[in-house]
Amino acid sequence: MNLKSKYILFTTCILFVIIGAFSYKNLRLQEKEIQEDEKERISLITEIIRNTLITIMLEGRGREFQKFIETVITEDVEKAWIFTPDGTIISSSLPSQINTPVPPEHLARFKTQKLPEVFSHEKEGKAVYSMIAPIYNERPCQRCHGTKGEIIGVLDIEVSMTKTIQRINDSRKRMALFSIITLIVISIFLSILTTYLVNRPIISIIDTMKKAEAGDLAVKFLTRRKDEIGKLASSLNSMLFELDKARREIEKCHFEDIQNIEKLATIGELASAIAHEIKNPLAGISGAIQVLAEDFSATDPRKEVITEVLNEIDRLDRSVKELLVFARPPDLNPVLTSLQPVIERAIRLVDLQAQRQGVIIRLIPGDDIGEINVDPEQMQQVFLNLMLNALQSMPAGGTLTIATYFTSNRDEAEVAFSDTGQGIEEYALKNIFKPFFTTRHAGTGLGLAISRNIAEKHNGKIVVESQIGIGSTFHVILKTDKGETGSIGETGKKVSEG
Repeated sequence: MNLKSKYILFTTCILFVIIGAFSYKNLRLQEKEIQEDEKERISLITEIIRNTLITIMLEGRGREFQKFIETVITEDVEKAWIFTPDGTIISSSLPSQINTPVPPEHLARFKTQKLPEVFSHEKEGKAVYSMIAPIYNERPCQRCHGTKGEIIGVLDIEVSMTKTIQRINDSRKRMALFSIITLIVISIFLSILTTYLVNRPIISIIDTMKKAEAGDLAVKFLTRRKDEIGKLASSLNSMLFELDKARREIEKCHFEDIQNIEKLATIGELASAIAHEIKNPLAGISGAIQVLAEDFSATDPRKEVITEVLNEIDRLDRSVKELLVFARPPDLNPVLTSLQPVIERAIRLVDLQAQRQGVIIRLIPGDDIGEINVDPEQMQQVFLNLMLNALQSMPAGGTLTIATYFTSNRDEAEVAFSDTGQGIEEYALKNIFKPFFTTRHAGTGLGLAISRNIAEKHNGKIVVESQIGIGSTFHVILKTDKGETGSIGETGKKVSEG
């Protein structure tokens, strides 16, 4: 069921309840008014008959009394009789009832009622109105009836309720018909208004969204309305405009990225070729200088210059190697390897430099990761690069803490390198993994880029956290199916303390 049908159905149900309640209340009031009108009419008929009877008796036309009673029978008046206070019918519209006892319920009502009133009851299976009115022994009547009794007779009238019931039924039918017609008319107008005010705009909005989903973000939903639909249209158009703008920017960035990738690929090929051309001459130069250095004594001042040249040649050789690795990364050779020995080998390579800088390296065993499927040589390169990066951030000494443990879901192994260096500025933190980005005079800026590429080739990642003046932590996260042992909480606490 669509929104329009639901709205019309629910609104119609609510209107049905409201109109039904008001119609029922109005019908009850009309029924009461009809019944009150009938009772007034019967009271008037009874009073007319009573006054006419009194007039006949006062005029001495007693013989006409019974004839008059018989003539009051009409379409409405079904019965009229006069009975004595003790319950004997002395005159009746049906002569056969004369001198018979009045029905007990009529006599009882006469004796218990305080004032004459119209009441309804059933007689022979149909509803009738009755009114019992006493005829008092007034002074003119006392000439014939004496002064013994206060009441000389009781007039009892019965009137059929057929017309009253018919009027009530007609009123009910009119009310029901009016309610149904009103409900139908309101439902029709609701349907028209809903179609114009809600359904059509929503369908137009849906069509607009479908066009946008198909890729046409330049489409617009046009309307002059200032209500909620107009505001929705304005928001939708604004959103589509921003999406179109964002798409154009993404396409522009994508095009620029493709161009940059092509440039990097070209630079990589060029760098690889140049690195090969530089590497061999460097080896020759290094060998030649070493031969020359043998001719200098230890006290010769040229010996220090030669040593510095050899150091710079070694630095150039490392830079060329990094450039070759970045330009043409070697293929992975994964084997089941324990990370602990790989970390220890990397520590041995930087231990001498750490001692010269006054840096303490703490290796926390942490969780028993076991063996995971990695290339040990390339992972050693990653660990070595991160350690060298940490040492460079602590030129005046500090502490480098290394810990291994499982991540929270226990399907990943993590090696954390936490230093107490100066930390990394926010602008640099966003770019440290970009090739050739560096904040130091020495270095090519390829170490972290190479490390990230190696981690990603292992379906892993490197995450960095840093605070100025406190230090940085590099997390190397690798996939593993090991996870039976170890305590993450305890190890994590040790790292934070380090």
